[in-house]
Amino acid sequence: MSEEVKDTIKQLIMSESVYHPLTDEEIARTVAVLRETVTGIRKELQIPSSRERRKRNIKEAIQAVRTKRPAVSISQLVHLLNDQGFEVTRNYVADVINEKLPSVADPGSEEPAVPESRPEDFSTLVGHNGSLVKNIQQAKAAILYPPYGLPTLIVGDSGTGKSKFAECMYQHAKNNHILADTSPFVALNCADYGDNPQLLLSILYGHKKGAFTGADQDTAGLVERADGGILFLDEIHRLPPKGQEMLFSLLDKGKFRRLGEVDTERESRVYFIGATTESIESSLLLTFRRRIPMIIELPKLEDRTLQEKAQLIYDFFQNEANRTKCKIMVKSKILSAFALKKYDGNIGQLKSEIQVTCANAYVEKMNSGKNEINIGFNELLYNTLFHDKQTAGQPRKSAVIFQDTLFVPHITATKVQHEYPVFEDIYQKIEEKYYELKEMDISPPEIEKIIWTFVVNKFKLIGTERSEGKQLVIDEFKYLVGETISTIIKDFYLRTGSLYPDLKLNTKVLIYLAIHLGEAIKRIKYNQDIINPNLSYIRQNFANEYNLALQLAKDVEKAENMELPEGEIGFIAMYIKELLQVTNKKNKVAIITVCHGKIASEMIAIVRQLMGVDFPIAIDMPFNTNPTKVFEQVVEIAQTFEPDMGILFFVDMGSLVNIGEVVQKRTGIKTRTIDRVDLVSVMEAVRKAYISDQDSQETLDDIYYEIIHSRHSYPVLPIENSGKPPVIVCMCLTGRGVATTIRDVLTEYYPHVKTETLSVVDEELKQKMTALRSQYSLIAVVGTMNPKLQGVNFIPFDFEFHKNQKMLLDYLIRQHQGNTLQSILREDLILLNGNYRTKLEVLEALGSLLFNNGYVKKQFLQSMTAREDMSSTCFKNGIAIPHGLPSLVNESAVVFIKLQQALEWDQNKNKVKLICLPAVKNDDVGIITDLFYTLKDKERVQSLLAAAGPQEFINTLCSLSASKHS
Repeated sequence: MSEEVKDTIKQLIMSESVYHPLTDEEIARTVAVLRETVTGIRKELQIPSSRERRKRNIKEAIQAVRTKRPAVSISQLVHLLNDQGFEVTRNYVADVINEKLPSVADPGSEEPAVPESRPEDFSTLVGHNGSLVKNIQQAKAAILYPPYGLPTLIVGDSGTGKSKFAECMYQHAKNNHILADTSPFVALNCADYGDNPQLLLSILYGHKKGAFTGADQDTAGLVERADGGILFLDEIHRLPPKGQEMLFSLLDKGKFRRLGEVDTERESRVYFIGATTESIESSLLLTFRRRIPMIIELPKLEDRTLQEKAQLIYDFFQNEANRTKCKIMVKSKILSAFALKKYDGNIGQLKSEIQVTCANAYVEKMNSGKNEINIGFNELLYNTLFHDKQTAGQPRKSAVIFQDTLFVPHITATKVQHEYPVFEDIYQKIEEKYYELKEMDISPPEIEKIIWTFVVNKFKLIGTERSEGKQLVIDEFKYLVGETISTIIKDFYLRTGSLYPDLKLNTKVLIYLAIHLGEAIKRIKYNQDIINPNLSYIRQNFANEYNLALQLAKDVEKAENMELPEGEIGFIAMYIKELLQVTNKKNKVAIITVCHGKIASEMIAIVRQLMGVDFPIAIDMPFNTNPTKVFEQVVEIAQTFEPDMGILFFVDMGSLVNIGEVVQKRTGIKTRTIDRVDLVSVMEAVRKAYISDQDSQETLDDIYYEIIHSRHSYPVLPIENSGKPPVIVCMCLTGRGVATTIRDVLTEYYPHVKTETLSVVDEELKQKMTALRSQYSLIAVVGTMNPKLQGVNFIPFDFEFHKNQKMLLDYLIRQHQGNTLQSILREDLILLNGNYRTKLEVLEALGSLLFNNGYVKKQFLQSMTAREDMSSTCFKNGIAIPHGLPSLVNESAVVFIKLQQALEWDQNKNKVKLICLPAVKNDDVGIITDLFYTLKDKERVQSLLAAAGPQEFINTLCSLSASKHS
């Protein structure tokens, strides 16, 4: 990287605002390099991150204020700092003063800071974002509840991780400053002294000298030692009734007595946690249970998802690698065997058996002199994994295909690897989505429609994951899902293949279908509901698939001796639909209508009834509802759609006109918003989005602009696309009053479009218009009075121009540009004073400029440099045209750099003065033809090099391109 770039970055940081230091991302955009480049240079120059610089500035400001006002309060300090220009909160200032802000492991990092000195709490638990979410929420509530938390009882079978969970609660309390770092965690397993109740009580509460034989001195118990910390009693059901009663006073008042004491009452403030494997109703006193408001029940290992069980297996093997300091190679079938086995002892038994397996393999390693531990089928025999209880009857346990894995010492964790994505339980996902939407006060009929959209999208994802070139291996299938379901699926596959001999079945779907059937069987056995939000629609619209599903259901019912509900048959039909899918389905533009009152739901009800569709979503906003709440609902609903095609919002008025912008910012999904909704516009959008032919499916912008076009009462004439630059005529009575205002407004909106001012009453108006049209492509006349010129669009200008008429003008300009060179030229992508010393610097500047502005994906830069390595992209006329893959382009654009000094470009020592990087999508590749024609001509290139500014460069390029056609 050149010294000039380093100096520029250094100067930018030195001149930045003390209140808002520049981030690496902001600097990268300014200098036209990658953020990683800025970070590397900043670290090289030993300059702290923007976060650290801001913190330093705030500390200096605090010191200055406290020097003048030593007694200033934190609230006053916050007010004074914000008045200066800092944007700080009370908590932030307090943390700065107390030096409790999270330290940054790498002072050069711009990533969010994380606490360095505090161990993680619940995030270390496998399942913290899955099966343990509810348990962790309960635990956090119990710890954070003032003043000393809620007494908590952790319930679960042996080996479910109760002790570990209690330790995480302790760490969470310290991380949140509920407990001091020095606060004790005192644990006692009551079962260790269950046969000696008096000794147990003595250890727990302490005793007075002479309280019993052998009590030679006063002794403090664990309750006293736990003062100010956590008291954890494991196997609390072994605590005798008297001991439970002695806890009453401790839990109620923080008071207790040692054994043998009568008059002395001691105080100990503890956070109390108990744990038991027994039924609390039968093992604990009712009066004791009433004092434990928080009951946390940890799930059995068999109730965990396979992903979590697999992660536990990986973690335990990794722990053994760290302990033995040896590499451990584990065969995939060993990992599968551990995953398939049923463990009555839960996580504890799983951990023990993995330790025994590793120990046996370690002995073999020592005897053979190998450098690593290899675990194959010999170890299986030691542990009799294949002779113990298997979970062959539980197909969901086979949703992950394991691979041979090498565990290397000194690594914190090894992530689960799998060839196929872990199966998502469709029932669980539906239930989760249902309760999320229910909490948002959305009507039940609308919830059903949203869930149906969600379900269809899920099945669509399954269908798109086609197993190209990969044959369905029945033996592997049997290993995955068990023999019964494997046989049923095999027969169904052969039967369906004979029915559709000319159809290539999407066999990948069969894997998901098999796993789904296993989930359904288990759900029915446990009397859990199966919810299908649109069964009647499936029966009516997918009749053929539903009949095939009925046949498959009969096979399952016969094999499992149970009856499958109709809702389940509907789900099977959806899988079969994807199995038979021949062409890749294109995603559709989502349509959401949001209005005040009941307008949205009533309007969409009419649309659905008239057009026979189900997908448009209606969201009603009561007049007394905070718009923020509705925005949150819409963001949540938007995330159920696939982002490829975008979302078209119809709204009525007010703050709702901003809803598309909010959703796009929060989710990254492209949106368009049309206000002043009407029934005809919604029906037209639905027709274009859902009913139009797949081959002619329209994009979000197509639908948006066509509706904007159709909503205006005045006629819209086609724009002549002759390659001429566009012009808009601004008109008023005199041509010097409002017309100049219109010109200023349009210049701000459309800096690349020429504007001219004319008078309506000018005697030479027609001649001037004819002269303009000979040089330019006339987009429209915008003004206060309609001159009624034949063949010319007129758009009235008023105080609401930016809301209504501008949309039409956008459409006309877009219609003019079409797939033209001018449509992909941007002033901010024309750099006319480039000072680069190497080809690599130029490529990075070009690529990062496109990437930082969202035109290309980051991989585009790699594809560009890879293309350069293949052969030179230098032309003989002193211009280079590097390029990358069109598939990595988000939006078509072209970057030009005119160098101050010619640069050597390739091994042949060819020098270039002008560099052009076209980044175009596949649909726009034709645009480059005109560009290449222009750039191949030496005289034309010289004309471009002579341009004084970006706009002149663009005008010259467009003019040269247009002259090709003349």
